[in-house]
Amino acid sequence: MVEKFDNDMHDETVWVVRPTRSLTWREAKRWLCVISVIPLSSGLLFLFHGVPMVLPFAGLEVGSLWLAFWYVHWTGQMREVIRLTPRYLIIEKGRHGPEQRYEYERAWVGVMLDETRGWHPSRLRIGSHGKAADVGSFLTDGERRTLALALVNALGKTR
Repeated sequence: MVEKFDNDMHDETVWVVRPTRSLTWREAKRWLCVISVIPLSSGLLFLFHGVPMVLPFAGLEVGSLWLAFWYVHWTGQMREVIRLTPRYLIIEKGRHGPEQRYEYERAWVGVMLDETRGWHPSRLRIGSHGKAADVGSFLTDGERRTLALALVNALGKTR
């Protein structure tokens, strides 16, 4: 998902790029509790009928399901912030704060969208002077194309 913000006071444009996740962690925990009832109750039923080895595997299944949901939630916290100032294009990547930062002079920035065919997704690279950063790896091809066009248009307005 790409959100655009214009800050007229500082004369900059900001794009916040993040994965689209429909469930919050609280909602995911509710669904996981509902879904976990089925394997745990079947494991208890088999334990009651004298087959005790089903319950540990049911617990392993429920634990794997919780771990998968947690991993999807954790990867959904990734953010990429692209700021276009009068002089620089700044890319910051991270989960709760900037963990990586790329800074390019606005006059030399190139936006490269490699649209490959077949099974491979497109790739959006922003950079200059032989150094580039991948942006929006978790976006769909259409969202990546829209972001590339928005960046090219914003850069082209001042050149």
